[in-house]
Amino acid sequence: MDSFFADIPTLYLMTGFSSAAGAAILLALRRDHAGAGRAMQILAGGILAMGVGFLFFALPGQLAASWGATLGYTALGAAVLLFWLGTTHLFGRPASPWPAAALALAYVAAMVILHEPTAQRALARIGLSSVFTLVFLGLAALETHRSPLLRTMRSVRVMRGLLIGFCAVIALRMVLFLVQGIALNADGTSPPDLLRALFAMMFGSLPFALTVLVLSIANGRLSASLRQLASTDELTGLVSRRSLQEAGPQLLARTRECIVLLMIDLDDFKKVNDRHGHGVGDELLRHVAALLRGALRPDSLIVRYGGDEFCALVPVPGEAAAFGVAERLRATIEASPYCHESLPLPITMSIGVSIHRPGRTLREMLDEADRRAYRAKSQGRNRVVADDPLVAA
Repeated sequence: MDSFFADIPTLYLMTGFSSAAGAAILLALRRDHAGAGRAMQILAGGILAMGVGFLFFALPGQLAASWGATLGYTALGAAVLLFWLGTTHLFGRPASPWPAAALALAYVAAMVILHEPTAQRALARIGLSSVFTLVFLGLAALETHRSPLLRTMRSVRVMRGLLIGFCAVIALRMVLFLVQGIALNADGTSPPDLLRALFAMMFGSLPFALTVLVLSIANGRLSASLRQLASTDELTGLVSRRSLQEAGPQLLARTRECIVLLMIDLDDFKKVNDRHGHGVGDELLRHVAALLRGALRPDSLIVRYGGDEFCALVPVPGEAAAFGVAERLRATIEASPYCHESLPLPITMSIGVSIHRPGRTLREMLDEADRRAYRAKSQGRNRVVADDPLVAA
């Protein structure tokens, strides 16, 4: 057991080198994760700084007593500051580094003042380092807790638990040192014992654990981004037709309200492309998509169905309200032309309405609404067609 205690500096050395490896991995892979690349770069800096801190703690003899601990705690302070900044970037809430940098400079100055190799100064360094670490690891845990990814990604929840757990370990270590549960030598170093070995192993696992979790979160974000690209129309940002086949039946199955399907066909859109070019046509489609989002309920499923066609699954209070919803939408679009170089381009649409009833499939509703949109066009455009007596009343 004594030989195990004597190998604590070796644990620190291994942690230092493994931290460097973890930082190198994050830096090497950051270009594969464009959305998380900046966060991975900052977190790699934090992991590397932590490794440097442990290398200072591993310095032998008098070097460790004089400047090794001071430089080690200084590097660990930089590490936890970078951990916090990295989490703000990883979870999409980048924070300004300057207030924290000013606090870090004050921390470094205090560590320099407390560098003398005495037990009293060593306790002061431990207390200061523990408080600084608790603040920034706590802020990192808070950023993780506030992330919208917390509910959907297990790795985010694990990171939150890891950060909170290490905060608890650091607080316990500080208390043990302050009440002399861990003894100090006259020169401020602590003799090897079981508690010190356990803390060394726990702290040594943090860089590796963070590297794994950061990579897992970055991969999860990349997968979510790819899924969103697959389910979203690139031009308008609306739900894609392909995704409708999955999301539509789910909405019909879980919504207890009446659901109306609106098949929306823009009138004379080809003339806009012919007269003004496809670039203007694309802008007009984006304009229409924004109008649809604003005019329909937030829980509606709005789809770019193809070309100049849109469709929407809209919850309504009852069948009698369906025609009114479609008519208000038609009037809103008609009253909101797209302005191109100060020239208003009028927009009208033909809308076919279909009501969801028990036993009806999404495919049947789409076919019915499409036929009615075609009839609306053939009857003169810029109108709503719904054959159901209650709907058309």
